[in-house]
Amino acid sequence: MVELGNNLSEHARWLIDFVRATGGAVLASNSGTGCPESAYVNVAATDSGRIVLGTNTASRKFSNVTSDPRVSLVIMQGRTEEVQLEGEARVLEDSEAAAAGEVLEAQHPGATDTHDPENLRILEITVRWGLHTDVTQRPPLMEELTLR
Repeated sequence: MVELGNNLSEHARWLIDFVRATGGAVLASNSGTGCPESAYVNVAATDSGRIVLGTNTASRKFSNVTSDPRVSLVIMQGRTEEVQLEGEARVLEDSEAAAAGEVLEAQHPGATDTHDPENLRILEITVRWGLHTDVTQRPPLMEELTLR
């Protein structure tokens, strides 16, 4: 989650648009074995800047983030632009999960339709650091995102 209230920075607004335009990311989490685990996930962004995704309680990523919430995301647009993000994952509950699930469903129809609804969980990522790279520019753009 990039929770910035009404004071969204220019970079935070840009990141919301980027997440919405791409819709997917590779999420890396700590497996607890010393080896990272990665998974491609659908991601969505709320108007307030929250980055959310769905998972299942039986998944490795759910087990990983509930043991160690530190995660990283890589979001690509084509082969020329990427965002690297580092932060912490949090399992949403009750009304927060319902609201975030609606956003995820709106951006990815069917994302919350599951054969196992009791085990569906919605995660949000609190972003601590971000880097935007765009190789279409000369010289290539590499800029840390100022999200607050």
